[in-house]
Amino acid sequence: MSEHQSDNKGGEPSQLKYRGRRASREKSEQRRRQILEATMRIIVRDGVRGVRHRAVAAEAEVPLAATTYYFKDIHELIADAFTLYTEWALDYVNQFAADFRITAHDIREMDLTDRAQQLEAIERLVEKLAGFCRGKLTEDTHMLISEQAFRYEVFVEDRVRRLAIMHRDATSAAVREITELMGSQMVEEDSAIVMAILHSIEYQLLLDGGVENNAPEQILRRYLSMLMPMLVQPEL
Repeated sequence: MSEHQSDNKGGEPSQLKYRGRRASREKSEQRRRQILEATMRIIVRDGVRGVRHRAVAAEAEVPLAATTYYFKDIHELIADAFTLYTEWALDYVNQFAADFRITAHDIREMDLTDRAQQLEAIERLVEKLAGFCRGKLTEDTHMLISEQAFRYEVFVEDRVRRLAIMHRDATSAAVREITELMGSQMVEEDSAIVMAILHSIEYQLLLDGGVENNAPEQILRRYLSMLMPMLVQPEL
């Protein structure tokens, strides 16, 4: 059984735990992961309703008995597939957060009451946040599609809902760093607004089918340009 360590809001490590049968050998673990990755491909292509043991076995190119050996029912298989997705998503968020801290260090050295430096800081933030959204599409379109399916499944599977909360909290923690850096006096509220904008941009990128445009940058630049002066000069 694989477990993934991540930091939650309080800084304590959280573990992603799989429910399916534990794989005792490396070859067995490879097959188990092969089945989960095949399940995610089906979810991306056909939706959650397309997940059936026979369909997964065909997609993974394994015997039908292998899927029922590792996963007692479809609900367990789907939940573990979304656990695998959460691993991918948390790795992506953690990489973004680590990279952003370098940018944050540079911005902290700026005088954000100076308009020119404000604009420079805004452009740095726009680049990072737009890159976060575009990266999901560029590196793996399946990640964005999986995330949309993931959001639906939280309404029908409590365990998936808990995974979604873990993913949301990790992303929120990274976004809070940005709003705190900008000097927000309402960190939670401003973070929620940024999160909503990011979700909207990601969905729009999916609808546009990867067509190149600068809409994400324009949206982020508009919001941050309105927010920044109010943060550094609250009387405005």
